[in-house]
Amino acid sequence: MAWCLIPKLADEFKANLVSGKINPEKLNEMTSEERHKFFADMLGEENAKNTNALFESKLLLKNQQRGMINWAKQIAGIKPEVKRDIITKIQRMDKILTPENEKLFLNDLVNKRLGIDVTLDEARNLSKFSKVIEDVKGKVDAKGANTEYGAAKVAMQNYINDLKSGNKKWEKNPVKLFAKAVEEIAGTAKFTKASLDNSGLFRQGWKALWTNPMIWSKNAILSFKDLAKGFTSKETMNGIKAEILGRKNAMNGYYEKMKLAVGTQEEAFPTMLPEKIPILGRLFRASETAYTGFLYRTRADIADKMINIAEKTGVDLDKAELGSIGKMINSLTGRGNLGSLEQAGKHLNYFFFSPKLLKSHIDVLIHPFTGAGGSNFVRKQSAKNLLKIISGTATVLAIAKTLKPDSVETDPRSADFGKIKIGNTRFDVTGGASSIATLAARSLYAIQGKEAIKSSTSGKLQKIGTGFGQTRGQDLFFDFLNNKTSPVVSVIEDLMNKVDRNGNPITPLGELGNLFTPLPITTYQELKANPDSADTLVSMIADGLGINVNTYAPKANYKKLEQQSSKPNTLDDINSATTNRLKEQIGENKYHEADKYYQDQVKSNVNEVMRDPSYKDMSDDEKKKQIQHAIKTAMQDTLDNYDYEKPDRAESLDYIK
Repeated sequence: MAWCLIPKLADEFKANLVSGKINPEKLNEMTSEERHKFFADMLGEENAKNTNALFESKLLLKNQQRGMINWAKQIAGIKPEVKRDIITKIQRMDKILTPENEKLFLNDLVNKRLGIDVTLDEARNLSKFSKVIEDVKGKVDAKGANTEYGAAKVAMQNYINDLKSGNKKWEKNPVKLFAKAVEEIAGTAKFTKASLDNSGLFRQGWKALWTNPMIWSKNAILSFKDLAKGFTSKETMNGIKAEILGRKNAMNGYYEKMKLAVGTQEEAFPTMLPEKIPILGRLFRASETAYTGFLYRTRADIADKMINIAEKTGVDLDKAELGSIGKMINSLTGRGNLGSLEQAGKHLNYFFFSPKLLKSHIDVLIHPFTGAGGSNFVRKQSAKNLLKIISGTATVLAIAKTLKPDSVETDPRSADFGKIKIGNTRFDVTGGASSIATLAARSLYAIQGKEAIKSSTSGKLQKIGTGFGQTRGQDLFFDFLNNKTSPVVSVIEDLMNKVDRNGNPITPLGELGNLFTPLPITTYQELKANPDSADTLVSMIADGLGINVNTYAPKANYKKLEQQSSKPNTLDDINSATTNRLKEQIGENKYHEADKYYQDQVKSNVNEVMRDPSYKDMSDDEKKKQIQHAIKTAMQDTLDNYDYEKPDRAESLDYIK
């Protein structure tokens, strides 16, 4: 345990050892609680916990007497003459610790190691789990694997997680309570956003597809089976973990030394609360199972492959080497190492959508140079990986460009770089890495004073400026990070700006939808709202598999409608004899409802007109006539729907200029 007493307390501790106030034999006879209190009175609460935990860890050694001597040394640093006296006292001890002895239950040690307080019964259960693990450890198959062992490890870990959940205390500090509530909302929003698909395949798995295609293919197929099983069973994920933890390289400690992410919570699912929702929770659980299972299996398979290659090439697989290999594999599957921010990663994850995925893109670029910690083996493997990823991605883009020349942007200064463009829809075939290339290119051009930004809509080039309304250098980074924020941050931004990111006025219902609507549903809504989007079915399949689909919002179709038809937006704007009479007939409240109905009908009819393939080839006059007809139809539908009664002299609807 990386801890020691401050000099003043260490001196006091040594003095108490010499005087006999600290008597190892009496300490051994005390309960954990009594011993904790004894140290707390002398050293303070936090030091008591650490001191007692260290003492109890020495009690568990086979040679307890030697363990206690080491304990005394570690706590205070005993001089030779004092050491002899203490050793004499310790050597007179003859009590041996047994787990069943309630009086000697080592609670502080358990708390230190597991981060939880447990009862004696719970400690006994932990002991039983440990015994089961030991009993089945030798039952390996021809490949050195042992699923029984893996299942026992999973069962024990689940029990510990349940204990941790049960040990959580209600936060009384209002500030911390508020922060916790915000984190839970942010975590739930991320979970729901990432659900209802199998997006891990091409998003986190894009790099693995090109570097380890056979492993990727096998686990992609299994992920769909997991998706089906996860909907009906809660145990599917346990089975996946058991299989992985029962592998040879898990049992020999290699995965642990690699810090391989095969038992950690994925950043897309920071909380499990959505899974508890009746019925709908099953869909969320199925998505999480398919996503997490695919990544766990892929990481373990690549790890086994890399270990095998390293062993055959004579690489010394010490802890440092395994750590470097683990970083490389985690990054290949969308889980980069945040370095000094790793401890804060959980909190960052609530406010950025995928910080570890973003870091993984950067890791893949730099590992050929750094070796993920200095490993020559990792340098070579990472260089090969990077070449495969670039080649594979370039091939996909080249095929798309051959089929449709204007569908691929080759200038990295454009936000469309690394994407396939069909109409107003973009398909990101880089797993999200293209944004880093664009940021780097824009920054490089800006430093040289050249045109740094290329518009993805107009194709115009723009320099970085300092004037009012111009894009500044720092805006490149702010915009980059702004596009990586989590749903809760986006909603906070909307509330501060009073409009959403498309410039539309915000509403409570709209912001709630932005917070919790799954991305596949949002993608579908964007596709249907834009008459110039790609095929909806193809786009939804791509998005569901992790190829990010982004459909640009139509350039204010409604404003375009006004320009082409000179038509007001609402019934009140029309202010004709017909609309005035309608208001009199159905009343004020019903009239507002009719107004909303009319606006929805106009949008629907106009979008239908603009979706017609022949619309693009029409002249401006023909387009205007088609839109005018769509508006007239919307008005007539509104009057019919609200039982408008015509006067004796029929009025004309030819109010559109």
